[in-house]
Amino acid sequence: QMISNRGVKVWPGGNSETFCSDHWRCRFTPQAEGSPINHSEIVQLLQRINDGGFDFIKTENLCTFDGERGYSLDQGA
Repeated sequence: QMISNRGVKVWPGGNSETFCSDHWRCRFTPQAEGSPINHSEIVQLLQRINDGGFDFIKTENLCTFDGERGYSLDQGA
């Protein structure tokens, strides 16, 4: 799990000097590395975000292909 702002990791272990905008990106991963996350888990997570009073504007599924990551990591991740 991580939170980034403008492509730079800010949590956990981010630099307090990082300039942040009002657009955040969160990545949520399964507790057991390599196990899939199903759509109902994503819907439940988005409901919790909504219930917390936060907006979400976009979702992307981060996929692996033959065990290889099909997406890039943020700077500092």
